[in-house]
Amino acid sequence: MILLLSAAIGLSVGVIVSFFHLAIDFVLVNKIALLHYWPWQEKVWVAYMLLTAVMVFFSVYLVKRFSPEAGGSGIQEIEGVVGNKRTMHEVRVIIVKFIGGLFSIGGSMAMGREGPSVQIGGAIGQLFSKRITFDKDDINILIAAGAGAGLAATFNAPLAGLLFVFEEMREEIRYSYIPVQSVLTATIMSIVSLRLIVGNNISIPIEALSVPSVYELWIFAVFGIFFGLIGFVFNKYLVAFTDRISTLPTLSSNIVVLLVGALIGLLLYVYPDSDGEGYSVITKALHDHLGIETLLILFGVRFLMTLLSYGTGAPGGIFAPMLALGTLFGVVFAEIVSELIPNLHVEPMVFAVVGMSALFSATVRAPVTGIILVAEMTSSFELMMPLLITSLSAVIVANALGGRAIYTLLLERTLKVSKFGRKEDR
Repeated sequence: MILLLSAAIGLSVGVIVSFFHLAIDFVLVNKIALLHYWPWQEKVWVAYMLLTAVMVFFSVYLVKRFSPEAGGSGIQEIEGVVGNKRTMHEVRVIIVKFIGGLFSIGGSMAMGREGPSVQIGGAIGQLFSKRITFDKDDINILIAAGAGAGLAATFNAPLAGLLFVFEEMREEIRYSYIPVQSVLTATIMSIVSLRLIVGNNISIPIEALSVPSVYELWIFAVFGIFFGLIGFVFNKYLVAFTDRISTLPTLSSNIVVLLVGALIGLLLYVYPDSDGEGYSVITKALHDHLGIETLLILFGVRFLMTLLSYGTGAPGGIFAPMLALGTLFGVVFAEIVSELIPNLHVEPMVFAVVGMSALFSATVRAPVTGIILVAEMTSSFELMMPLLITSLSAVIVANALGGRAIYTLLLERTLKVSKFGRKEDR
């Protein structure tokens, strides 16, 4: 019965996540087309700011008014539910996360689709489990299966969906036959749904890359050290920004949300690649010669906008923005290394691809998931050794600095600042 329900959950998650992605793409395209009707085209930047501010504000309002647990990524909420520390109103989460994510991500906030997709998937798993009487462990398996299916469908990466559940939720989900088969069944069905509706496309297509020689692998250990530092800083300030904005009085908080939305709109007008999920800037960083100065400015602006976007409490994840940051820094590192060590024959694109996995590993502390996710998204399995070395180095450094996994920090913060949905409030 659990495996049959897992198949149904995966199928449902794949369908809903597919339409979630299509709806976001529709909003992103038509939002720009709508701005062409602005009567004062010489000041169209004002329209960008107004429209984006309204979209961001509406997204945050939906969360605060109807489903506080739907704010932010939502992955920490799923971990809290399967850890018996949080409750989840699954129908409200699905509706608010879908519509709120449509306005926040469609509004070009520096946030990703994976957080909403994972939480929607977990909520669907809980919804299905209520149809039959199960014990808590079985309910948790179905919630985890839905979450894994959501991640898999976001990136068209079935292995990453499976590994994410057992690496990120290792303390809550027992690694045994039924949980593994359940999550695997759900991820397979979600990918089938996705490919039938959206198609089977590689998320970040790149040409075949040359594999670094064994004598060049040492540079990737050094590369990972930098990402360990970046990941430590990213986690620290993501929580700090979220804390600061959430503790403001209601009026001040609303003003900050509107200002962040207006800033996003202005950046969208001036330089579209400086905000949004980050896939466009990944493509430019990989294929265009932007120069170190431009890359560093983009990295700094996107780093700040990711912190501000997440701090508002709007629905959205941090995976995609982290992949963009990892790519940008990877290309910068490659440019610097080529100047300092001209005899090192490693393609810049190798550092860009490996950088995606390294920053993910340093922040989420799920290196195996990060490695497989990037390999599936880019079809770069031949880079497994550089991926392994860099991610391991990044995690070791981040841990040595006293940092902790981002979703652990976010869950602890949620339990500390809000009683909404705690088990004792039932």
